[in-house]
Amino acid sequence: MDTGNQFLGTERIGKLMRQYAVPCIISLLVGALYNIVDQIFIANASYLGSYGNAANTVVFPLTVVALGIAVFIGDGCCAFVSIALGRNAQEDAHKSVGNAVVLCVASSLVLTAIYLIFSEPILALFGGTVNEETHTFAREYFFYITLGIPFYMFGQAMNPVIRSDGSPKFAMVATVSGAIANVILDPIFIYGFRWGMMGAAVATVIGQVLTAALSIWYLRHMKVVKLKKSSFRLNGKLIPKFLLLGLTSFLAQISLVISMAAVQNMCMKYGAMDPVFGQPEYAQIPLAVLGIVMKFFQIAISIAIGMAAGCIPIAGYNVGAGKKARAKTLFSKLLLSEFLVGAVALVIVEVFPLQIAMLFGAANESAYYADFTVKCFRTYLCLMPLATLNKGTFIYLQALGKAFASTAVSMTREIIFGVSLPIILPIFFGLDGLLWSFPAADLLTFIIAIFFIRQTYRELSDTTTDILKGGNQMKNRVITISREFGSGGRTIGKKVAEKLGIPCYDSEIIQEMAKETGFVPDYIKEAGEYAPGSFLSAAFSNRMFGPTNEDILWEHQSKVISELEEKGPCVIVGRCADYVLRDKADCLKVFIHADMKFRAERIVKVYGEREQSPEDRLLDKDKRRAAYHRFYTNMKWGHAQNYHLTLDSGVLGIDKCVEILADLY
Repeated sequence: MDTGNQFLGTERIGKLMRQYAVPCIISLLVGALYNIVDQIFIANASYLGSYGNAANTVVFPLTVVALGIAVFIGDGCCAFVSIALGRNAQEDAHKSVGNAVVLCVASSLVLTAIYLIFSEPILALFGGTVNEETHTFAREYFFYITLGIPFYMFGQAMNPVIRSDGSPKFAMVATVSGAIANVILDPIFIYGFRWGMMGAAVATVIGQVLTAALSIWYLRHMKVVKLKKSSFRLNGKLIPKFLLLGLTSFLAQISLVISMAAVQNMCMKYGAMDPVFGQPEYAQIPLAVLGIVMKFFQIAISIAIGMAAGCIPIAGYNVGAGKKARAKTLFSKLLLSEFLVGAVALVIVEVFPLQIAMLFGAANESAYYADFTVKCFRTYLCLMPLATLNKGTFIYLQALGKAFASTAVSMTREIIFGVSLPIILPIFFGLDGLLWSFPAADLLTFIIAIFFIRQTYRELSDTTTDILKGGNQMKNRVITISREFGSGGRTIGKKVAEKLGIPCYDSEIIQEMAKETGFVPDYIKEAGEYAPGSFLSAAFSNRMFGPTNEDILWEHQSKVISELEEKGPCVIVGRCADYVLRDKADCLKVFIHADMKFRAERIVKVYGEREQSPEDRLLDKDKRRAAYHRFYTNMKWGHAQNYHLTLDSGVLGIDKCVEILADLY
């Protein structure tokens, strides 16, 4: 069965990363910009200022809770669907998407109700009572943001699901459209209508409604996964499976909220003890500045998470299809990319802290505000490369179905270190200790993450066991099939490719050669089997008159075959591919043969030609193929020593040959 996603197992890894990660990064950045854009416009409104900044910081973790539940469902469904498609399990794929939709809608309504009923104690938990002005602004902003939670969660949950369906660009467009609406409406509502915190929230909600509407439209027009009425019937067996794969994303977000609660409460506590920030008129500054630093961190980490999340469909498909080598290459490229993102972010915060803060209204604040901003940026984010590496690691582990390892890395960072260190270090170092808690947590987490990184590399290098199913692994990236005429080699090749979910190249080679050379396909097909080693061609084998048409075709044929091999795993039938790829260690060379009776009966049944006796036709075709092969390879066609495996299709049967080759792959 063609899942429509087979290219995930064949296309170049670098190209796939760009194709999937870039839209995902943009989607996450845009999602992050909802709150960030609100804060920028709020901070630059003279009647809101740092109080509005602080209020935004208070409410921000509460939106992360909604995001956590959304990615719990969406990322889990995305990983599960990708693995299911890799295994050709279409039924599991469409049912998991339908169940994800139902869970998302139900959970968003429950969360909205909880927020509306318990708003006051929730705001107090995250520092909303630091002073009267901050509390008033936070309460107003939180109320209207809460009304948009069902739309926000739906859009965020469906974004990874849409990516798993092979439409990362649409997922990006859906999110970008909502963000653009927010950017346009924020200044209108805040500056034009002077709606204050309510204006910022309403602009955000309208953008979220637009994203949710586009997501609903896509679900009705999915490319690979086809939803049915039965898709939305809750399935007690499937739900735990895909939720388990999303557990890491959920815990990562929720643990971040817990960590934020600890940090923001310690910020209030030790800020009150500070000689400057203990004064009522400056009490909101540490909380406001910390919020700005967190926003920049969110931008950088969104890029890191986007790269890793973009790899989920790629990794999931290849693991599901048993292609560990590609999953390993993907992991290596991801880790390098994550480190570079963190390094660039580190340079920016160390060199331009005040310039970043200026975006959030720092120009109108006191000197204390500026001094604390510089210290906060340069201390809090001084180990950004490790932070991005940690994020990339646990998300990729999630994509591989290693829920325990992924959760362990995430929970270690956000709960064990992210909560304990902000509580312990300020005891000895005050507010400075709070700032140093963040890089200390990243360093300690990375030390632990190294263990899981090394373990994952070993497992992806081991070709004896599969990460998910303990089955066969790819020992041979390419299968070349040479065959006696009538033995069923072409049929076997196509069936093997279909079973493995990889391309099979046969006539495609001829078509590509025709494009490059200008020769008609029929001529190319005939020339590829005409005996250039005959007496006449041998007489001119010294090429005294230049290369022959056959020589030209041979060169182009070799080039086409090499290019096809470079694209990724595949099956190649005939065309001396076994010789062209002779230096490839991951190439399984196969020869298919059968006795005369089996082949004669088969060509009559398949081709239906009786102009000459089947036996004569078989002998003629085999002679031409042998001569052509010998002429260009100097190897004897059909000799067992020249192949890794020879199979008698007449004795074993076509299907058994297919089974053998698929098991050996």
